[in-house]
Amino acid sequence: MRKVSIFFLTATIIGLFSLISCSKSSNKTVTTPDSVFTSPWITLALDSSAADQDWEETIAAPAVTSAILDDGVVLGYGAYLDANNDTVVSAAIEFDIFQTFYVGNVFLQAGADDSGLWYRYVTIPGHVLTTKGLTPIQAKSLSYAEITKLFPPAVKSAGAPTVQ
Repeated sequence: MRKVSIFFLTATIIGLFSLISCSKSSNKTVTTPDSVFTSPWITLALDSSAADQDWEETIAAPAVTSAILDDGVVLGYGAYLDANNDTVVSAAIEFDIFQTFYVGNVFLQAGADDSGLWYRYVTIPGHVLTTKGLTPIQAKSLSYAEITKLFPPAVKSAGAPTVQ
C-alpha cells in the first residue's frame, strides 16, 4: 500500500510540474495591418477627346493591384469647396465621372470638363472587407463619410483637400 501511495504522490507531483512548465496557446491569430490605401487628393486636369467629346484622364495608381481588383474594391471620390469654403465630397459618379480601374491605373472619363475638381481613390482588400462584414457591392454603396468612419486611420490620415 505504501508503494501505491508513493506512486500516486510522485505521479501527482510530475503532473503538476508538467502543467506548470507547459504553456499552451490556442491563439493562432495572425495580425496583419489593415492595408486600406487612400491616395492623396489629386487635382484633375482632364483632356478633351475630339473623337468622342469626352473628357479623360489616366491617373497612376500603384495601390490598384490584381488582388484588389479580384477580391477587394476601389472607391473613387470627387471634392470641391462650396461657397462657405466647406469641403464637399461625393462619389465620383455624382460628378458624372466614370471610373475604370486597371492594375496600376485609374482611367477617368467625364461628359464635361471637371478639371480643377479634386479626386481621391481608396483601395480596400477583400480580407479587410470581410472583417467589416462587407461585400464589394456594399462598400461601393457607402458614402465617403461612412468609409471614413469604418476605416479612419487610412482615410483620415490622408487629409482633406486644400487650395494650392
